[in-house]
Amino acid sequence: MTLADLHALLAARASTRAFAPTPLPRERLAALFATAQRAASWCNIQPWRVAVTEPPHTEVVRAALVAAARGGLPSPELPFPINYPAPYDQHRRACGGALYAAMGIPRDDKAGRYDAWLRNFALFDAPHVAIVSVDKRLGPYALIDVGVWLGTFLAAAAADGVATCPMASAVAYPQAVRAHLPIPADHHLLFGIALGTPADAPANACRTDRSPIEANVTFVA
Repeated sequence: MTLADLHALLAARASTRAFAPTPLPRERLAALFATAQRAASWCNIQPWRVAVTEPPHTEVVRAALVAAARGGLPSPELPFPINYPAPYDQHRRACGGALYAAMGIPRDDKAGRYDAWLRNFALFDAPHVAIVSVDKRLGPYALIDVGVWLGTFLAAAAADGVATCPMASAVAYPQAVRAHLPIPADHHLLFGIALGTPADAPANACRTDRSPIEANVTFVA
């Protein structure tokens, strides 16, 4: 694969927010995780831990998350950001605007927006969700390692034609997740990844742009 091939792959990848119900073969899932296992990490500690659901257990987790979301406010183990200063808030708002525009939900449609929010906890009907955690004792640098692993996994999935959506909402109600998955008590829940095949749905037409590299990268001669 050339650099141009990799650029094209990453440019084409997008988060899927509506999945078909058909599960993926376990062998195909295992091959993706085996590829991502090659991700770099500090001193090769490989701190990511992943619990992957298959039907019918995905439905158990999905139902628990939706019930929790209907019943109260999120309480993630690692707090979500509250304020996004510039320029991050502009990126966030543009992303949300693009998604709601793709779904045809106007700003004043409160019921439509609530239903769209709730679909996060329904895992967008994905047949699989991977819940990712990390040992609390390892500190913040392990989170960098898990981020490297996530990027590697998403690229591997895109190369194999597997639809993905990394999502913090999947761990926004930790008790609902821990009740149904073997997550060690000494781990932080970090995020989930919905996995499967994309459905034909308006949400999947959403695309976001990227800033020019000058916004993020400074060359010093």
